Amino acid sequence: MPAIFTPSDKEGLRRRMLDAGWSCLLSRGYRAMRIEDIAQEAGIAASTFYGFFSSKTAFVTEMVAENRRELVGALERELARAEHGGERAVLERWMREVWHGERCIFRCLSRQDFQRIRAGLPDDVVMGPEMSGGALARLLERSVGEARDADLELAESLQRVCAVTLLARDAFTAEELERAVDALIDMTLDALFGTRHGRGEE
Repeated sequence: MPAIFTPSDKEGLRRRMLDAGWSCLLSRGYRAMRIEDIAQEAGIAASTFYGFFSSKTAFVTEMVAENRRELVGALERELARAEHGGERAVLERWMREVWHGERCIFRCLSRQDFQRIRAGLPDDVVMGPEMSGGALARLLERSVGEARDADLELAESLQRVCAVTLLARDAFTAEELERAVDALIDMTLDALFGTRHGRGEE
């Protein structure tokens, strides 16, 4: 492994580490996941890891931020291709993929671990499903532009409830959990687009 990395080398290593991080997080959980595990999974030395990230918390924060950037980018591309009036269907598919996906951080962390990580984050880093501010808010405002009754505040609150529900997943059976997530997604979409565009009417 060279001591000096080109920008391309650095980006490749960063991506390998982030992918390795998700693999370790999913198989071991946050508390049991060690820097050595991530480095071994990525095929690098632990010292190389610390050349990119100062701590496990900083690393997990970047995992979440990178995943969020990718998801928002995917939504932006899908909305740009959507026909007028098809925004709800696009957003519904996207939300189901996000909330049911294995890289949904709320499925990977306990409530205590999530609070511990969030407490150490800079003010400008968001781990939660907040819709206000930033690229996601702009996309949502554009996509619900004609829905005069769109309630972004309620939609954001419902998404927070979804996050809290997943963090408390041990209180539910697997079936109850997934049904609750789907119901919260449906309510979020109704808050954004109104029930006149309800399920089954697209």
